[in-house]
This record gives sequence, structure tokens and C-alpha cells, in this order.
Amino acid sequence: MYPNRYRYRLSIRGRGMRRNGVTMKLFLVMAGFLLLLYGTTVIAQLVWFPDFYQHQKISSIKKKLTKFEQQYSTGHWNDVQLAKETGKFMRQNQSHLVILTNTGKLVNDPFHIVLLQEDGKQVNISLSLFINSENAGWLATHLKYGQQLTVTGSASGMNDPMVYPLKIKDQSSVVSGTEDFQELTEPVEEWSGTLKEVVLPNLGTWSQRQGLLVQALDSRFPLSTEDQLSLANGKMINEEWTDSWSGVRNVLTIAPVHSSGPQQQLIFSLTSLQEMREASEATQLFYAYFGIAAFVLIVFLSLLLSRIVTKPLLALNHVAKKMSTLDFTVKSPIRRNDEIGSLSNSLNALSTTLGQTLEELRQANSQMRTDMEMKQRIEQRQREFFADASHELKTPISIIKGYSEGLKDGVSESKRERYIEIIADEAVKMETMVEEMLDLVRLESQAIKLNTDAVALGDMIEDIAGRLGPQLKEKELEVVLVSTTEQTIEGDRSKLEQVIYNMMMNAIRHAVPKTDIMIEISRPEGQVRISIENQGEQISEAERQYIWERFYRVERSRNRKMGGTGLGLAIAKQILDLHGCSYGVENTPDGVRFYIIFPNA
Repeated sequence: MYPNRYRYRLSIRGRGMRRNGVTMKLFLVMAGFLLLLYGTTVIAQLVWFPDFYQHQKISSIKKKLTKFEQQYSTGHWNDVQLAKETGKFMRQNQSHLVILTNTGKLVNDPFHIVLLQEDGKQVNISLSLFINSENAGWLATHLKYGQQLTVTGSASGMNDPMVYPLKIKDQSSVVSGTEDFQELTEPVEEWSGTLKEVVLPNLGTWSQRQGLLVQALDSRFPLSTEDQLSLANGKMINEEWTDSWSGVRNVLTIAPVHSSGPQQQLIFSLTSLQEMREASEATQLFYAYFGIAAFVLIVFLSLLLSRIVTKPLLALNHVAKKMSTLDFTVKSPIRRNDEIGSLSNSLNALSTTLGQTLEELRQANSQMRTDMEMKQRIEQRQREFFADASHELKTPISIIKGYSEGLKDGVSESKRERYIEIIADEAVKMETMVEEMLDLVRLESQAIKLNTDAVALGDMIEDIAGRLGPQLKEKELEVVLVSTTEQTIEGDRSKLEQVIYNMMMNAIRHAVPKTDIMIEISRPEGQVRISIENQGEQISEAERQYIWERFYRVERSRNRKMGGTGLGLAIAKQILDLHGCSYGVENTPDGVRFYIIFPNA
């Protein structure tokens, strides 16, 4: 016996293709629809498309010939332009085109040569009906300007005769056309002269079917009285013509030229329909082979699509399982306007609601933890602040108390002024310390917002050095500012002034008298760097990690004598953190260097 879960799966599969089941019905409907669509396409392709194509081909040729006739009748083209436009029409439409008289003779053949006879007369030799696949190579290589040629053929009876050649020969060889002497009604003559002008089509692409044009002309000319009357009335003759020897089907079109000349001109065009018949035969053979494969493909696709009907149920089951594990990120992809689609939308809405509620609870819990941690940090800072403040204020308060008691006990008059001076000095120090402690508290609690603007570092440092003149003069120090170019950064000028002021005061306190305070502004790798260096006692590695803490002094007793509160570098650290700067301190061979690096300057 199978376990229950396996029995369940087998029963589902067994019902999937029942005779009255949804899957079987869907399979039959899809298979029938696809077979009907395929059969309709095949019938339309094999039965109606050839006639449709022929109709479209004839209509297109008629429109394009009408446009060509309008351009020709109004354009007054010369021979070169006529040859260019004729060749362009034949290339674009895969047709042959000539301009004739109503008797079937060429008029201003665009493709011709001109011979200059000894008596000075010029003879125009028509080539449109002469060129074929056999003589195209000879013409391309032997027709050279200034060459002596002899042309055998017949001439039209006009005042300016056009010669229709049967043979053309030079001094070494001869080439023939497609017509025969016996087929000509005009007498055959010879013309000799020097080749003066050559206008040829692109012989590399000249169709091998050019001989059909000659046969088509022979079949239609001379024109019947009915055709002449239709053309005289401006009507276009359009008919199908089949070559009796090769069986090639063509569309033959004769269009009258609407001009005011003394003799009516006709545009004769021959367009092949053979490629459509060949394509139709190939299509029939293709469908014969493709039919079996198409039937198998249709059955396979119908079966596949019918199986897809079970996919929504599996998707809904997957979403429900994820929800049972409190994973609400998975959504049902089903978007349908039926019962399954409605169930999918309801399940997605339930998942979204539960997910949002759970996320809100998580955020509230996270915010509560953050608030508790912040509260603990604030309480810890408050305890540390009160401990440090009471420790730091104990000394000046003791000094003030001791000297006040001395004044109360009536010290000698000579010490009285000194006591008062000491009490006032300690009071100033206490005031400064309290102000700095308040600044530090505001910075640590992030209660201060920066007012950023462009800050010129060089000008700011020079201003600070000017304010520190008395302190520098007391120790006979000099400030040396090194900056290659004026550097400007974005920041809060008042807060940055406080940072530089504290660092310079720190450098002055620890500097050896009669030395230089070196301040350098540089720009390494696109960032602005400020370094403040003094000459004096170095800071040990163990002490360097604590100098940014409040009330920390490298040498407490000596530092207090020099006026430091131990809060300057702690305030500087908070301000630089707000600006996103990196900073540090390092020993130099002669002293200590503090540096600040501004980002994205």
C-alpha cells in the first residue's frame, strides 16, 4: 500500500484527462481551434494568395507606370537622364521598359551608341533590344570611345533615323543580337564610323530575360485598330502574356505618353509573374511536408495548454504554505476574471495585510529597542558628564574657595590684588568650561543642525591665526600656511572655525617656543586635506586613541597650567563627524600632526 499522500497524487493525475473532465474539454477545444486556424491559413495561402498577388502586382505596375509617364512627359529629359530614370524604374520593379512610337520603333533609346561617319553625320544605334546575356560581356569590354565600329541592321524611316542593329563588330571580333535577318521587313544596311558616345545600363545586373522583351514587342506590334483607338483616347492596355517557348508568365503594359508632340509615343513594360508561380509550387510542397509536423505540434500544444489549467491551484497552494510559515513576501501570480482569480486576489490581499501588520509590529519593536538603547546611552552620558564635570570643576572651585577664605581672613594688602586676580581667572576658566560642556552635550545629542555653505579654507585659517596672535606671540611662534591653490569646501563655517581654532590652540599649547606651526592644505585624489603640525613632545600610541575623549589630557597637570579644558578635541570630533570627515593624529620626527580630510570636495 502507498502512503496516503502518494494515493492522493495518483488520484489527481487519474482524473486529469477524464472524458468529461475540464482538462479533456479544454484539450479538444484548443486542438480543434488550432487545426481550424491552420487549415484556413493553408487554404488561403494555396488558393487565394496567387490571385491576390497577381492583382496587387498589376495594380502596382499600373500606378508606377502612370507616375513614370507623368515625369517623362513633363520632365524634358536628355538621353543621359532618360537612361538613368529608365534603369532606376527597371531595378526597382524588376521590369523591362522601353519608349516606342505607335509603330513599335524605339524613340530616344536611353541605352545607345553614337557613330561619327567620315562625312560628319552622326548615327544613333539603339541597344535596348540588342543587349542580351550573350553579348553583354562583349559590349562592356569592346565599346571604347574613338574606336572604329561597323553596325549591320535596319533603320527607321524618320528624318533622324534610329538604327536597330543585328551585328556590331570592331576590327577583331563581331557580336550579334537576338533578331534574325529573315524576320526584318526593313532593308539591312551597314554603317561605319568612330564611336563618339556610349550609354549602357548596368550590364552586371541586366536581366537574361531581355530577349523576352523582343518577343513581346513582336507579338503586340503592329497594333490593332482597336488598340490604337484605346491608346489615342489615353487608356492603358494591361494584359497577361505568356512566352510560348519557355512558358514564363508576364504582365504586358502599354501606356500612352500624354505629350503635344507630332507623333504619339508609348511606354511598353514587361513584368514577370513567374516568381509567384514558383513560390506557390514551393509552398504547396512545403505544406505537404510541414502538415504532419504541424499536426503533432498542435496536439502537443493543446495538451500542454490544457495541463496549465492545474497550475493556478498549485500556485495558490504554494502561497498558502508560505503564509503558514509567516512568509508573506510570496504573492500569487494569477490574474484572472473568474473564481480562481478572485480567490487569488483575496489570498494576495490577506497576505499583504498580514505582512504589513507583521512589519509594523517589527518596526515598532525595533523602534522601541532603538529608543531604549538611546535612553540608556543618554543616561550613561549624563552620568559620565556629571562625573567628569564635577571632577573638572572641583579644582577651580577649591582654588576660588581657598583664596576667598584668604581674603576673608584679611591677608596682607600686597597679596590681596593677587588673590582677586587668581579668583577672576579661575572664574573665567569655569565659564569657558561650562560653555564647552554645553556645546558638547548639544553635539552629542544631535540637537545642532549644520548651516552649510561654501567655505574658503585659506581665508578662514588666516582669520583664526589673527585671533590667536597673543598666544603665538607669548611663545614666539609663527604660523606657516602652505597651499598651492585656494581650496573651497561645503560646510558650516562657524563650526569648522571652532574645530580649526581648537586644533591650533592644542598645537600652540604643546609647541616648543620659537618654532613654527605648519598648516598645509592639499588635494590628494580629489579630496581636500588640512594638516596642522607643531614641533614638540610626541604622543604615545597608547594615548593617541584617547585624545578625542572629553576631559582627556596627555599631561593633566601641565595641560591645566596652559589653559586647556580637555573638551576642545572632543568638540572637534563631534563637529567633524557631523560633516562626514575623516580625521586623525600622527607623530612626526619633530612633533605631532593633526589632519582632516573632507569628502567629495
